[in-house]
Amino acid sequence: MLFNSIGYLIFLPLTVAAYYALPGKWRWILLLAASYLFYAMWKVEYVLLLMAATAVSYYAALGMEAHTVKKRKKPWLWTALTVNLGMLFIFKYLGFFTGLISGLSDLTGLPGQIPYYAILLPVGISFYTFQTLGYVIDVYRGVTKPEKHAGIFALYVTFFPQLVAGPIERARNLMPQFRQEHAFDPAAFASGLRLILWGLFKKIVIADRIAMLVQPVYGQPEYFHGIQIAIALPLLIIQVYADFSGYTDIAIGSARLMGFRLSRNFNRTFSARSVADFWNRWHITLTTWLRDYVYFSLPSRFRGKTAAWRLNLNLIITFTLVGFWHGAQWNFLIFGLIHGIYMALAIISKPMMEKFNRFSGLAAAPALLKALNQASTFLLVSATGFFFGQHSFSSTLTLIGNIADFSNTGIALRQMLQNNDFTLSLILIVFMLRFEALAGRPGWKEHFMQRPLPVRLAAYLAVLFFLLIFGIFTRQEFFYFQF
Repeated sequence: MLFNSIGYLIFLPLTVAAYYALPGKWRWILLLAASYLFYAMWKVEYVLLLMAATAVSYYAALGMEAHTVKKRKKPWLWTALTVNLGMLFIFKYLGFFTGLISGLSDLTGLPGQIPYYAILLPVGISFYTFQTLGYVIDVYRGVTKPEKHAGIFALYVTFFPQLVAGPIERARNLMPQFRQEHAFDPAAFASGLRLILWGLFKKIVIADRIAMLVQPVYGQPEYFHGIQIAIALPLLIIQVYADFSGYTDIAIGSARLMGFRLSRNFNRTFSARSVADFWNRWHITLTTWLRDYVYFSLPSRFRGKTAAWRLNLNLIITFTLVGFWHGAQWNFLIFGLIHGIYMALAIISKPMMEKFNRFSGLAAAPALLKALNQASTFLLVSATGFFFGQHSFSSTLTLIGNIADFSNTGIALRQMLQNNDFTLSLILIVFMLRFEALAGRPGWKEHFMQRPLPVRLAAYLAVLFFLLIFGIFTRQEFFYFQF
């Protein structure tokens, strides 16, 4: 069931209405049933995987609580890690590794051909696997106490607003909220509706329109060259941002209708002044998850130059895993590797860049330096769109090869400028980025809410009007559902 479907627009109001109609002690049952129904609408069989991940993580946490010595807790931890990562491996990564082994067998002439049957990737498995793993690791570390109520824990794993594409929630943030009785709060309800409306606008009006411009380039790269590819790269990043942040707004808004507060996942992403800053603002719950459970777990007890190189290597390893989390293809591995190298180089070159900024006078012009940093960050991230937008490495190589051909630039530019969707997309992108920059300023939301009701209603109706008039209503899946 997609957030941008008629089914969800019926499912959500019915669930919210039933939630407030029921006494507090029964609400968790309603939400759990609604969450399983929501997930079953994709494929009923995969509900069993979700239940298995829930059960293993639940009992492993209880098993760890029975012991005070970490040595005794480890078997339970490793059981949960093995089962959860094992299911993720089978359904998401098995094809990649069997293909790799078969390819090596062909190259070397050694026996190693492994039969592989294509398996449909269960929607959301990357997200709920990380959520359950984070929980059992926190219990092992003593950060979180195990949840004894099986139903509440199952709801934590399956809560429908954030089940299939995040935010990836920590138990200490979300679990206690299921025990609270949320009275109807008109302000929170209105806030939720605004987020849903804005999320739908970003997805249906902006992201899906940009997708019509970008998909042909990535789908048939052999027919596109030079300026067409150069423009498609940044458009892809903006498309994915509008799509994924739109999904996140709808998820957070849906939860807020019932009084739940989900974690922020984006924070004025294109204001980033470095690639590291970009990842502090993009898919925040994934970045912090990998920081806490991967980066901080890698060896780092070194001194002198060895320590600096080791920390940079840890960054590269962590972000290579970020890429691999996104997909079991070489493209995504390289995407993550490049981002890790970007950040390692930024750390190494920081003293030199600071000297350059002082020598060139940029340090004395902070506004110009900020703009240059933001522009260079956007260009660096956009360049990785070669890998992020493709599933085939050969198609990526075609894109890279064709971008150097600017022979038909004039014709290509005229065609783009004559395309109404291209022009409208540029206008909408400027509007979205400007609006979110304003909305992120301290006190802006409070200032808007103090405006007279007719002014606020006019703003909401304007967004709704543009949504209905300019929306692409072809039920495009959200970009991150493929992960």
